[in-house]
Formats: sequence, C-alpha cells, structure tokens
Amino acid sequence: MKFAVGSESERKIYSVTKIIKEHLSENIEVVGFPAPSNVPETPWDNETHDGARNKALATKNAISDADYYIGLESGLIERYGNIYEEAWCCIIDRDSHEFLGFSSGLKVPDYILKKMRSLYLPHNETMTLLEKEHNLIDADTWRTYSGNKILREISLEEAVQNVLIQVFASDKSFYKKS
Repeated sequence: MKFAVGSESERKIYSVTKIIKEHLSENIEVVGFPAPSNVPETPWDNETHDGARNKALATKNAISDADYYIGLESGLIERYGNIYEEAWCCIIDRDSHEFLGFSSGLKVPDYILKKMRSLYLPHNETMTLLEKEHNLIDADTWRTYSGNKILREISLEEAVQNVLIQVFASDKSFYKKS
C-alpha cells in the first residue's frame, strides 16, 4: 500500500510512517513530495486546515500511483482568547474521499506572543530569532515551548492517527455506520 505525503520534511514523513505502521500490518511504502500549502509560513486558524488539504490535493494531482495522499500542516489557532499550536491532517484516497483530523494544541507561551508583538514579526521569524538568541540547536517549537519536555511530533502523530482511525475504521466503528 502506497502513501504519498505532501512534504519532504523528515519529521513529517517519520511521523506518518510511524503511525501507519502502528495501524496496518501489511507492507507499506511512504514517499514524500514537495507539495505547496498555499498558506503563510505559519498558518493562522482556518489556514492550518487549508494548508493540510492543499498539500494532500497537490500530492494527489502530482503522484498518480499512490493509494492515499496525505497533507500535514502545523499552525496557530485562537481558542477562548488563547493561542495554541496544533497540527491538521488531511488524507485523500485514490477515489477522492477526504478525511480530516487535528491534534490537541499546545498553548503558545506568553513570552513568545509578547516577543511577536514587540518585534512586529510573525511566529516563524520570532522563533528563528529566539532560537539564535538562546543558542537552540535542532529547534522544534514544542520542544522550545516546553523546555525539552515534548516534541512537535506528538501533534503530527496525533493528527495522523485521528484521521487513520476514520480511513481504516473497523466494522465495529461508528465511522462505518450510516
């Protein structure tokens, strides 16, 4: 079974492969493709969903022999007056059925938000400056936020898992009921 991921990010391909292997016992192939998200570098609210969907669609349009096309996008979401970082996943099968899911979110630290406002910079540029300022190597937003306690892979894997549960639902699953 072939899965095409709309990204060449090792982190995203690893996360997708790990979760697929946990759900399926058959042989799988996972390939990456540099699909455009057509959203800003750090998407905001609905742009995160849109970026994941755009990546899955672009991958499906570019690669004809996969069984499933996957788009993953991380972004900032405003909920209840707070800003969270979460990931969205879109999987499209070869018959063009779309499945969507997202991860839990990790609250963006007030320190980061204050820096963004005071520097008049978007999240990704602020993080780049702070990573250099604090000499952070192999920076990862969730790792940076949490002081090395958790990695962003958690959100990517959770988003993929939340979609695979729908795509490969068992007959007992309510996703199979009509």
